[in-house]
Amino acid sequence: MQTIIRHGDTMIAVKTTPATIDFADILAATEVVADENSDAPWEQWDGLEHTAKQSRHLPDANATLMQGYALAHGRQQLVIQLPAGDIYGIVKHARATASRQVAAELSAAEKRRTLAQLVDWYENGWQWYRVKCNFSILSESYSDSVWGIDSKESAEEMREEIAGQVASQLEEVGFTVTGEPVATGPTRQNKADRLSRNLASQNWNDK
Repeated sequence: MQTIIRHGDTMIAVKTTPATIDFADILAATEVVADENSDAPWEQWDGLEHTAKQSRHLPDANATLMQGYALAHGRQQLVIQLPAGDIYGIVKHARATASRQVAAELSAAEKRRTLAQLVDWYENGWQWYRVKCNFSILSESYSDSVWGIDSKESAEEMREEIAGQVASQLEEVGFTVTGEPVATGPTRQNKADRLSRNLASQNWNDK
């Protein structure tokens, strides 16, 4: 609503709006869109170091425990290999509370998960997403976003969190936001860490 007040020879327009905002309105302004970043995921994040060579160029292309295969580049077969050893530090970390066998199994599970993801990217390509919120009220805009998300499912999961960041901005300037769900999952920083592979050492189980 807008109120017009005359002050001498000047007309003053005063905009008014309810001080309470429904969180659902902020969430509705939060969307998942394609990110045009074309860089390969392994060029973006740590923890995805590997070699990928055509099988005919390898002297020994037999499958080993930590080796994956992908059809790419004109359906030529690529052999994908991860570095040897405890590449994520999982064994060293887990040995504080787990046996040597359990620690080795955790490390192997993470390597299998990483190989499966690399094979999928090589064969099917990848798509980046971003989550953005731009909420305007009283001629002011409040916004937040996160970029470089590798799956639409993960991006959708973050919509509520980005909307929560904008809700916090609105509350800081005096609005009251109602209907905001209580946060029970990982924080935004946790998810950002996961996206950058910094939580690889804690994500030990196969998906």
